[in-house]
Formats: sequence, structure tokens, C-alpha cells
Amino acid sequence: MTQQNQFLTSVANVRLFDRLTDELILNGKTLLNSSMTQAIQTQAIHAGKGSKKVYELNYQKELTFSIEDAAFDTAYIALQNGTEINHQLAEFYTDEIILLDDSGKGSLANTPIGKVHVEQLNGTFSQYAPTGKDISVPALAGKEVQVVYAVQEMMDTIEISADSFPKAVRMELNVDIRSNNGKTGEVIIEVPNFKPNGAVEISMTHEGVASSSLAGSSLADKKGNYAYIKLRNLTDEKVQVTALASNPSRLILDSTVPGDSQQITVLGIRGPGYSNVLLQNSDLTWTSKNSTIASVDTNGIVTLGASATSNDQTIIEVTDGTYLETITVDVI
Repeated sequence: MTQQNQFLTSVANVRLFDRLTDELILNGKTLLNSSMTQAIQTQAIHAGKGSKKVYELNYQKELTFSIEDAAFDTAYIALQNGTEINHQLAEFYTDEIILLDDSGKGSLANTPIGKVHVEQLNGTFSQYAPTGKDISVPALAGKEVQVVYAVQEMMDTIEISADSFPKAVRMELNVDIRSNNGKTGEVIIEVPNFKPNGAVEISMTHEGVASSSLAGSSLADKKGNYAYIKLRNLTDEKVQVTALASNPSRLILDSTVPGDSQQITVLGIRGPGYSNVLLQNSDLTWTSKNSTIASVDTNGIVTLGASATSNDQTIIEVTDGTYLETITVDVI
């Protein structure tokens, strides 16, 4: 990516997918914070005079994640319990203030399930059997009273079972990379097997807003990897390399085979800490020092020249505009 200073900014967006069906379970775009932590257990071996540290054993690497979403989303609770969100008929209690007429009769906003709890003059509640939405409390005739009763309604429901536990999901975190010139790229962290830790906390305070949280750790995939960190470049800049390396660096063409040819591939050497990158031959410039012995096309295919004979030799040059690599061509 770019050579200028870059900064990982703000929080990530998070997406969670079902590992079996690849369905999107959650698309979180209002995170308050997001973090990834890697921890490695170590055991030091000390020996010799002065008990010098001569070896360190590393083991039990763990990768943990923590995200907190400003939005309240029941999907977080379901994920932490390994359960589904079911839309079903469920009961809940409601309360309201109603005015009883001169005979003590009043109407409720909803049809109660079971008896209605009516507040008495001394602050206690007594139960009364309703008739549909109507109740009758002669002792409180003409008064406004508070009532509490159960009703039924179709609602999304999450069961928190004593024997259900979180299931692993596929998680992707996406966060911006910025420089003084604005957004230059993205860091994409893919976790094939993210296992929530099952912790749920809903904090409800008079001056706050409850947020949704999800924490857990990564399980190794079939390749033995916990996660994949991908750097997406959004600028027009090419990958920076420090040298070119061709494969093969020396090739042989057979003069007895008309039109004998070979394909050359070119690697860009990125330097310490980076693996080499395969360059596109069509993005490079190819030149033959003597095309009558061997020619080269824009795709890096070297072809025996029509007048080439045994023991002829020439040089193929390839450049990206900055670095040059030479390939020796021998004719046998």
C-alpha cells in the first residue's frame, strides 16, 4: 500500500454469518468499540551459571475479540445463548389508569389473560375477574384506578435455556485506514470460527442507554489458522516492490523444434516481512536483445527465432519501469 503514514481509525463494522448456511445473522454498523487481542503462554528455561534464560517455549496461543454495539439488537443475546429468535404468541404484563363510572364499571385497552390487579385506596392490589375488556369494582365507583393485567401478543422471543450454549459463527470485521489524504484502504479481519463466550449483560440505568455486547475467542480452522487479516488498497498505487525475480532466470530453447517457446513468470520482491507477489506479465515491459534468436511477447512468452541455431544466445529484459530483470536464453 501507500508509503505515507497510515492510521487505523475509529471502530469496525461487524458481520456475523451462519457457518453452515452462510446466511447473514448480524450486520452491526453502530459499534462503540471493537478489539482483537492475541495472547501467548510462555515458559522460560533457565540454565547455567547465573541461571541465564536460554530458551523460551511458546504455546497455547489465543485470539479473543470484543465488540460493543450502541444499538440494542436481540441477535446478540441469541448468539450468546446459541438459540434462535422465535416469533410466537407470548404473554406480558401491562398497566394503565382507567376511570370507573358511578357503578364501578370500567373498560380496559386490551383483553386480559386471567384476573386484573386493581389498586385499592390503601395502595394494595386486589384481583378482579374481567368480562372481556370490562371490570367492575363497586367500592371504587367514580374513581381513577391503576390496573395491572396480562395480555397475549405475537412477539420475537428468545429462550435462555439452562443447557443451551453459544455456537461458532463466521465473523468479519471491517475498519478504515486513513492518511492525511483521506481514506486509503481497509483492514478486513475474517474469523472463520468465532465462538461467543456466552456472557450477557443488559445494563439499564436512568441516565444511560443499554448497549449490546459480544465477546469470545477464535477456534482454529481446517488450516490451523485463527483469523485472516486482509489489507485492501483503495488508492491507485501499485504494490511496492524492491526488486524483480523471473522464473526461470535462464531458459533453453531447442533449435530442432520449430517455434519452441517457454512462459516466464515474474515475482515482485517486497522485502523483509512480506511474501513475494506474482506480477501480471501484461503490466510489464518485455524486450529481446536479438529477436532473430528469440522473441518475447507482452505476456512473457519467449519463442525461438526463425534463424536461431544451436549455441546461439540472447538476453530477454523485463522491467516494471523501476527495476530490471534479465533472462538468458540459450539455444541448443
